[in-house]
Amino acid sequence: MKAISTSQSNAISIVRIVAMILIVSCHITQGYGHSIAFILNVGVQLFFLISGFLYGKVEIPSTIDFYKKRIVKIYLPFIIVVLLFAGIYKIFGVESLSWRHLIPYAFNLQAFAMPIEGFNHLWFLSVIMICYIITPMVKYLLRNKPYLFLSLLVLGCVVEFVFVQKLYSMAAWVVLYSIGMCLGCYDTKIVNTATTIISGLGLAIIMVFFQLQHLTDSAWAHYSVWLHCVLAIFVFSSLYAILTKVEVKLPKCLQFVNNISYEVYLIHNILILGPLSLLFVTSSKTINILVILIVTVVLSYMLSLLINLIKRRI
Repeated sequence: MKAISTSQSNAISIVRIVAMILIVSCHITQGYGHSIAFILNVGVQLFFLISGFLYGKVEIPSTIDFYKKRIVKIYLPFIIVVLLFAGIYKIFGVESLSWRHLIPYAFNLQAFAMPIEGFNHLWFLSVIMICYIITPMVKYLLRNKPYLFLSLLVLGCVVEFVFVQKLYSMAAWVVLYSIGMCLGCYDTKIVNTATTIISGLGLAIIMVFFQLQHLTDSAWAHYSVWLHCVLAIFVFSSLYAILTKVEVKLPKCLQFVNNISYEVYLIHNILILGPLSLLFVTSSKTINILVILIVTVVLSYMLSLLINLIKRRI
């Protein structure tokens, strides 16, 4: 297992920025009622793949230390954002809240509860924490029992396909994260090329299936999970292969955006689809979108500074 190179790191950073742009664009177009939001939502699945890919390439000498670092990295910014905006909601009366609404968020279980308006996107944090919990086990299987890992991966796909309505698609996202770990662990040109070709063919087959079948809304929601998974794998493997081949460099402006991508994810949707939405703050969509982007970046940068300050004092 080789350490990640500079060109690989830059490629992953750019894919992460692309995923962030897709997610923000998804929520903006959703707010304005455009159906393209459905496709743009693949940015979330890209985040699962990226996270899995990176942890597939690194060693985990201590499981306890791994868990501690992940909790601080994920939970600390998350809970600050939740408390800050929940406080703003309460003070200005823009949303009826009680302490009971915050209990699932306190334990990062919001994916299993009715979300607070504007906090809908934070389900991702519950699922990614599940992914982090299983990471040491997946790492062990990839290294020592790859065939057992593949068997469990297939089982995970079956579970997601059969019980998707009950599991809120969580099994699919955990499987996708595990696939990312596999791609990171076996990161070779042959594997990348094969992944791109297979996922591209799979994407084509799914699209043809959608065109030939008259699906009900529930069936469409069911199969769209697979569409997003395969699309994410295709986009990730394609971009990663191209970017590592050309050995792209990361400009400082993109480094800045990459460094605050998690904070942007936490904050953006609250300013787009929540009670504090800025989508209609003026009569111009262009101005509204620019205001949202500027405020999101400024708040995200301020949050990153606060988190770094707290980490230095812990």
